[in-house]
Amino acid sequence: MNFSDREKQLIRAAFAWGQIAQKEGFELSDLEIEKSVLFRRLLAGRPALAFPPPLRHGFPWYEVIEGRNEFVVNASEPSPDCSIIAPGSKPGDTCILIDGSLWRVAKTVKPGQEYLVEWGAYPIQWRLRKHWQVNYEMTQQLHQFRRDHPEAEISLDQGNGQRECGELRVDDEHTVWLSEWHLSRVGLSGWIWVGNIEDPAEYGNLSPIYEDSRGPLLLGEPGQTRGVTWLRVEQAEGESRFIRLGETQDYRKLIPSAMSDLEELVQCVQGETIQVMDCRGLQPMRLVTVPTHLAPLEEFDLGRPTFDLVPDNARDS
Repeated sequence: MNFSDREKQLIRAAFAWGQIAQKEGFELSDLEIEKSVLFRRLLAGRPALAFPPPLRHGFPWYEVIEGRNEFVVNASEPSPDCSIIAPGSKPGDTCILIDGSLWRVAKTVKPGQEYLVEWGAYPIQWRLRKHWQVNYEMTQQLHQFRRDHPEAEISLDQGNGQRECGELRVDDEHTVWLSEWHLSRVGLSGWIWVGNIEDPAEYGNLSPIYEDSRGPLLLGEPGQTRGVTWLRVEQAEGESRFIRLGETQDYRKLIPSAMSDLEELVQCVQGETIQVMDCRGLQPMRLVTVPTHLAPLEEFDLGRPTFDLVPDNARDS
């Protein structure tokens, strides 16, 4: 009996989902199958993440791990009360409820306004920040009410300066502001978490082969003319992400390519997997092996130079 490609994919997805479901203690019931977002993800050809993602309103929230979008969320007041049940937290840790899941507060930037939060086993952080926006409809209604009832007392407008009432604020000019919480990733993007985590210790002695205006662009083995080479493909908030360029490379040939045609270097990546290393400075923080077809090779920020056009009147003076 020969199986079609679709049938093979279904078998692989069911096998992977069954392993994860058993590990997480889920029953292989019809109900679990019907509601499983993970199973649908596996059927679509996307692997499970390295660690379980947070839940959002009861469903796995993959986008907050893999992407760099900013999300509008509901958030509670920080508290240590539920730290014992928060994933990855220790008793007494301050936690905050975000769209139905408890996140760990790593740092309070400004009480009631901004926090750095973490989730589960992921060694990364998100910024949770309160944003205030003008509500024009409520502002217009308030102004209309004041015009129609100039003698009326309005409790939101008592006292001097700004006055807050829950998530609503009225300023001195009687403009109504509403707040909402925004959650966004700190540091590098999260597409690597579909891979297998490895120990980066063996690459702790790398040195720059070539640097551009943004820092080390190529890393290699110090004192050598050939060896393992890493190309920087992303940067964010003091962190750099490098991909390994195949096996042994000739450093003297790589430098001209790094100066003129970085896209060609990226396209030289071959094989079913690609090693990705995140560094702070030259210190490796994590090493992940990712299926090559899941690496966004065409979207890497390679620090391409930009040139301003010379204005027409530049030579008139």
